[in-house]
Amino acid sequence: MHTSPWRHYRNYIFLLPLFAIALVYQITYTAVAIRVTAHATTTPSRPFASAEQMVTGVDRQTARAGLHAGDRAITINGRRFTGDHVLMEEIWKVGPTQKLRLTIVPRGTNTIRTVEIPPRFWDDATADGWRWALTATLLAMMFFCSLVGVYVAAVLPHDIRALTVFGLMTATSQLIAFASWYHFPRSLWVFADVLHMYGAATWPTWLILFSLYFPHRFSWDVRRPGLKWLLLAPLLVWTGLEMAGAISEFSRFGALANVAHAVDFRILTNGGLFAFSVVLFFVSILAKISESRDPDSCRRLRILFAGSLFSLVPIVGLVLYQAWNSTEQFNKVSETVVIGICFLFCVFPATLAYVVVVERAMRLQMVVRQGVRYALAKGGLGIVIALIATGVFTVLGSVIGGSSLSLPVKIALMVGSVVSVSWIIRGTRKRIMLWLDRRFFRESYDAERLLQDLGETVQSILDQDHLLDTVARRISQTLHVPHVAVLLNGDGAFRPVYCLGFPAMPQCALPEESKTLDVVKHSKEPARIYFDRRDNWVHSASPTEVATLRSIHAQLLLPLGSKQKTAALLSLGPKRSEEPYTSSDVQLLRTVALQTGLALENSRLACAVAKEMVQREKLNREIEIAREVQERLFPQSLPPIAGIDYFGACRPALGVGGDYYDFLPLANGNLGVAIGDVSGKGIAAALLMASLQASLRGQAMMNQGDLACLMSNVNQLVFDATPINRYATFFYGQYNRASRVFTYVNAGHNPPIVLRRTVDVAVHVIRLETGGPVVGLFPGAPYQQGTLIMEPGDIFVGFTDGISEAMNESEEEWGEERLIPAIVTQSDYRAAEMIPALMAEADRFVNGAPQHDDMTLVVMKMAVAA
Repeated sequence: MHTSPWRHYRNYIFLLPLFAIALVYQITYTAVAIRVTAHATTTPSRPFASAEQMVTGVDRQTARAGLHAGDRAITINGRRFTGDHVLMEEIWKVGPTQKLRLTIVPRGTNTIRTVEIPPRFWDDATADGWRWALTATLLAMMFFCSLVGVYVAAVLPHDIRALTVFGLMTATSQLIAFASWYHFPRSLWVFADVLHMYGAATWPTWLILFSLYFPHRFSWDVRRPGLKWLLLAPLLVWTGLEMAGAISEFSRFGALANVAHAVDFRILTNGGLFAFSVVLFFVSILAKISESRDPDSCRRLRILFAGSLFSLVPIVGLVLYQAWNSTEQFNKVSETVVIGICFLFCVFPATLAYVVVVERAMRLQMVVRQGVRYALAKGGLGIVIALIATGVFTVLGSVIGGSSLSLPVKIALMVGSVVSVSWIIRGTRKRIMLWLDRRFFRESYDAERLLQDLGETVQSILDQDHLLDTVARRISQTLHVPHVAVLLNGDGAFRPVYCLGFPAMPQCALPEESKTLDVVKHSKEPARIYFDRRDNWVHSASPTEVATLRSIHAQLLLPLGSKQKTAALLSLGPKRSEEPYTSSDVQLLRTVALQTGLALENSRLACAVAKEMVQREKLNREIEIAREVQERLFPQSLPPIAGIDYFGACRPALGVGGDYYDFLPLANGNLGVAIGDVSGKGIAAALLMASLQASLRGQAMMNQGDLACLMSNVNQLVFDATPINRYATFFYGQYNRASRVFTYVNAGHNPPIVLRRTVDVAVHVIRLETGGPVVGLFPGAPYQQGTLIMEPGDIFVGFTDGISEAMNESEEEWGEERLIPAIVTQSDYRAAEMIPALMAEADRFVNGAPQHDDMTLVVMKMAVAA
């Protein structure tokens, strides 16, 4: 489905202004903080805190001057006191040497009196080392928070978790403020005060949202998403009121206003709300740890819990102390304690960034890598290269143009310069991309390129060992996995056939019916193995399986093959970094495993085809030998017989066949003629044909007169030598040259025909049908012999059903009705010429259709003159 550009970029329309505000403010704040640190004596601070006109807190000097908490300030230097901006404007006017004159109503009275208080300035002449160290630390923390928040939200603008991280990190950057809004230029006071207030007012809300969504939503929130608004709605209302108050009054209520004349805390008016949000955050993290079944999520949550506990508990205590122990002096809390808490609080954003970025809780690395690659390739790098190229070409143009060279030489130099610079830029760009990959994204990888390269590689690999070696080494190099093993299915068990990173091949096996194979086959995700977790499935497997998995250092098991059949298992050990496999890793590996399984199946099929080809070649050689042997069984020479012209031919459908014909020279110049058709085709039929020939030749030598007895004996011999379902149709006849009598027995064969011309030149067809059943099927079957006196000009034609039943594409049989006219047409040919001509006629009729059966013809022509 096509996604509209508006849908893809609309979040950036709202985020980009926020990014700009956060970064511009951070840069401005940094300049102000450095100026405040460097010029302490001219940097003012508030001598008292107020809510509306009511004084809520004072420092020691102000208290000695007569102003106390609970007093109501009416005017400052004659100006009506309407907010803190009036106070700070007057302090900036009088400077550190003059005093402020306030008209006040003392607490508990209705009288008006005037007091003069000294304006509050930092009394350090110069910034010492600790203040610079604290300034650098807090500025680094604030910049770090802003950059991480912008970074995460920019990479994943559609992820609610990324937006929550952005809000929390930017609010955290304002939670501890070194400089106050009144240290900014006067035109930026409202802007600075609102941003100061943003951190204090919204931080609890962002922390609660973060605990709800990170690293995954609560199960109850998924089922009942409206419940969280019972808590969030009052928080949002309170936040809105606080922000409105900040804008209208230029003040920040209930804050620790000064830390040792250097650090200005901007935290909540209500310390209990701050503490409540932190407690709820810790409870949420612990609840998610207890309910999570993902070891990666559990590890990330434990890291977040430990870092947050170390950094947030001290500041919660400070906030509660400050909120519940209002005092007239600002500096009740020890300077050393507050500075220590500041440093400890910096651990919280560092922990959060570590879990999100380093622990890859939100899959940032792959997205960032692709984003940086795209930006460098399409945007920023192109602009830099264009600027450099423009500068180089400008210099070259001025140098070459100002020279005294001829125009053709100048053109040649410019062309050469363009080509050289382009080549250098292209190589530099590739090196920059590689440097970025290796330096900043060591654990990331370009999944699309890897899959494409690996897919193209494995498709061309048919050797199984080469295939497994290529896949295992590529995965090992990409994910930094030192131990990779492939277990192949064979004889009911999976055994290692390839191992990478092992000193020797492990001698182990996983049965097909094992718990491990059951988990791998029925799980939608690759099977993760954690030997150190008692709740992991591996501890429900047999001790033998556990020992096998330990021997191959298995941490992740992926099936190789199809959904119906698992051909192999891919076992991956722990990474060198000991980090777990992320969901991105698993998604990549599942695709690689699918391609490898297909390639492994292709390799298996190629191996089977190769074996089949070898076997077929061997069989073809054997068939060729059998064909040569069978051809030797057919008559090799035809002894001349006075008064007859005879010939025979056989064309098998395969290399060898079951058709049989023979001419047997007998005593006194007589001739035996045989033709048969063994059931079946190929080698089996050829063997039976050889047995039939041997039986006939043996019987023909002994029974030259009684052909019925001869056929009975052949029937018994074939029956005894062949399976019960094997038989042969068979015709045998003997021609007596002296009497011209042709004696024959037809054992179920297609009746041979004798064509005889009568006086009126008509052709008379005689079918030789006398005999009995087929041979080899019925033991003891009776046979009869028939006789025919051959007349001059008679033509005897014996054939098998491959001739008469030859079919064309329309499944029409050639049949005797076409065979007989063809014989008559070619009756003037010699027998050796008639047979090829008849077969050619059959081929023309078939018209290219495949030959389904052996074709055999025997022709015996009687001379016209006896």
